Amino acid sequence: MAVRQKAQVLEIARKQFEDFGLPADIEYKNYLAIVGPREALCVRSVKRSFKAWKYITHALKIRHPELFVKPEPKPEPKPMPKAEPKRVTPKAPKPAPKAAVKPAVKPAVKKD
Repeated sequence: MAVRQKAQVLEIARKQFEDFGLPADIEYKNYLAIVGPREALCVRSVKRSFKAWKYITHALKIRHPELFVKPEPKPEPKPMPKAEPKRVTPKAPKPAPKAAVKPAVKPAVKKD
């Protein structure tokens, strides 16, 4: 087929894939529903230039790979370091209060 017509169809498809953000593995029916019947490539021009829809998507992958590059996920921010709790020096424990000792009472024993 004519190279100029093929390049023109490919350029139209590139613009539409870029504008609408279409995925690489889209089917023609879904493409038609998203783009709209007035702006979409007609079946006849697809068949004349590329024989089938899958060949257009393949040509776009080869000629314009930037269309289908997945955005890299942003790295998660590193968590802020936790503030270390202040070290408290343990104080010497207070001695336990001593129990009051009662004086021992001697039994009253008679001595003779």
